[in-house]
Amino acid sequence: MQQPQAFDPNFYFGLVADNLLKNLGLKALVYADEALVKMKALGDEEGFSLWLSIHQHLTERAAGSMRPDEVVLH
Repeated sequence: MQQPQAFDPNFYFGLVADNLLKNLGLKALVYADEALVKMKALGDEEGFSLWLSIHQHLTERAAGSMRPDEVVLH
């Protein structure tokens, strides 16, 4: 019998980030920022945490795509 795999939400946050960037470009970062502000204002800790993870993936992907080839991230 196959062992159940551990659930990794980061995989799904990455998919969401990729789709947002594909559909909205860098404007996706603006919308993610707005979502963070809204979740914080509503006191929605779970929503804030979800959007914070999505925002992290967005910024990592955006930074990677705008980085010149000769620049090394440390």
